[in-house]
Amino acid sequence: MCTSLSLEALDGSKFLARTMDFAFELNGRPTFLPESYQWISSYDKKTYTSDYAIMGTGAKYGNNYMVADGFNECGLSAAELYFSHDAKYDKEPTEGAINLVAEEFILWALGNNKSIADLKENLKNVHLIESNRGVMGQNQPLHFIFSDTTGATYILEPEGNGLVLEEDKIGVMTNTPDYDWHKTNLANYLGAQTTNFGSKKFGKEEITPTGQNGTYRLPGGYTAVDRFIRTAFIREVTEDPENAKEAVNTILHMLDSVTIPRGVNIKENGEPSYTQYQTVLDMTNKMMYFVPYANRKVYAVEMTDDLIKNQKEPKEFEVVPNQEFTNLN
Repeated sequence: MCTSLSLEALDGSKFLARTMDFAFELNGRPTFLPESYQWISSYDKKTYTSDYAIMGTGAKYGNNYMVADGFNECGLSAAELYFSHDAKYDKEPTEGAINLVAEEFILWALGNNKSIADLKENLKNVHLIESNRGVMGQNQPLHFIFSDTTGATYILEPEGNGLVLEEDKIGVMTNTPDYDWHKTNLANYLGAQTTNFGSKKFGKEEITPTGQNGTYRLPGGYTAVDRFIRTAFIREVTEDPENAKEAVNTILHMLDSVTIPRGVNIKENGEPSYTQYQTVLDMTNKMMYFVPYANRKVYAVEMTDDLIKNQKEPKEFEVVPNQEFTNLN
């Protein structure tokens, strides 16, 4: 599960956002990882050192903080999404290369690349290995979406032909099938529109619309296909936000259309898969916005120059686990 989108405000602020839909409780929270953060590969126990500070949704598993989405001090952002049945990793490591399990890839990508241009070049030396040595205890099928301060959005889908970035001109990604399939499938929904269809005669009877009918073609389920179509349409037609603050509000409304309440989708083992949090990443202003499932308050964390310069250890930011209210009387 999961849905991600990129967006640009009229003031030039660039964003990457996502819902995190999962059954296993990830316990992610806003987390800062400093420059020179060292982490140990689950696959071969090699130690890697980050060149750039990272702000994202993190949780500590064993020796490392895992990051499912975030941005670095240079403005490169990323999110990982489930890619079941289609993710094809290397069976064996490549000698002399960087060999990683999939859930560690964002640590490397954000920690060692300034931009998508950097990422394209440096990917040549990175291999994702099919392995159960990762922190989740089993191989995780993942694909990834990236964006940077130029506004360019790219996806990376490991399909057995190495790690190749493909431009995402739609600015949306969900889950399996792959991006090209979703892009082709959009052609089936060209009839969706924001304005109403007019009345029409059937025989001698004129049928008049009873309400808003332009969006009747949009699918309403929570499958990856449905969420991709719905998000692509809503992203395209929603009014452009004027500035960064308006953009956060706009994006959260977009994500609400694909946010999954707990109990709607039940896995085979009986566990609910639901939207554990929403994240909006402002790459331009180095702000992270975080909305947990149990509390709809929007938490904001800034990657300040002081934080980059003086915070030498990982720092987790607490969020209130229960719904907060503003009393009006």
